[in-house]
Amino acid sequence: MPPEERPVFVQDSCGGDAALLELVMSLIRADEESVSAWDCAGVDVAPVAPTLKLPAGYEPIRELGRGGVGVVHLCREVESGQLVAVKLVHLASSGRSAAARFRREWRLLARLRHPALVALRAAGTLEDGCAYLVMEYVDGKDIRKHCREERVPAHRRLDMLVAVAEALGVAHGHGIVHRDLKPANILVERGHRARLIDFGAARVLDGELHSRQEHTLTGQIVGTMSYLSPEQASGHSRRADHRSDLYQLGVVAFELLANRLPYDLEGQTSAEMLRSIIAEPALRIDALGIVDADHPAVAFFERALAKDPEQRFGSAAEMAEALRTLAASFSRARSKPRAR
Repeated sequence: MPPEERPVFVQDSCGGDAALLELVMSLIRADEESVSAWDCAGVDVAPVAPTLKLPAGYEPIRELGRGGVGVVHLCREVESGQLVAVKLVHLASSGRSAAARFRREWRLLARLRHPALVALRAAGTLEDGCAYLVMEYVDGKDIRKHCREERVPAHRRLDMLVAVAEALGVAHGHGIVHRDLKPANILVERGHRARLIDFGAARVLDGELHSRQEHTLTGQIVGTMSYLSPEQASGHSRRADHRSDLYQLGVVAFELLANRLPYDLEGQTSAEMLRSIIAEPALRIDALGIVDADHPAVAFFERALAKDPEQRFGSAAEMAEALRTLAASFSRARSKPRAR
């Protein structure tokens, strides 16, 4: 690849794994500087994201996160005094792929409205070539951490996912597939209110925002490894429709109830992990001792985690209703998930 495009490609491919990003970038730097790859630990890795300025009207409080091409700041909106999250990306240095995804996320967020979705308050570009999104700030923890720390009972965990499924239904109604459902992208505020965030990896299947120009290469995997649907793991991200999102939500639900993923991925290489997701049957939740063999959860996960999309729930609304029913069954039994 052209040298100027490598950092963006590596950042996108590492899926938020900072250690992996540092390792790969140091290997690239070692290659560029003719340093032995085995001695690359001492090679400095230049930061990928440039220094970015905030748009007028926002006072910085602290940095919330940083990626290869941008940064997210917690800010105070001067006029209203409200806390907001400001996402900044320098389009000129982010590469065509990252810039296109940012613009797409901008357009997507402007369309979506639901209590479980993060509202877009403002967006624009600055004179220095920086683009920004001003989003509602969600002061919460990711759903997995929240449930473990607060020892949330099983039915409450499922209740929170009902709201997420309903939010997905809104997105799917606009032809939008999230493609990266995972605990880190579901934040829980006070009062156990779950919010779905980060449409940066989303794809538009139809509607006004659909484009024939694909930004995903054949064989390129989009999403987070442990939560990929079988079609994503196969490298067919273009074929992943709304049912791929529902599969990922099923993985999250399984993890929240069983405190583990539905596959034995520990110690596996990336290739082995992909093979497990594509070909190995998901673990049965009753086999883990979480429920009895006749519990409704068994049938729910058989459908939610089916390899064939045709055998899964047909819509987010259908899955939301199934989650409500399942939550009610746990509530009646007063069952609680195991806590680590």
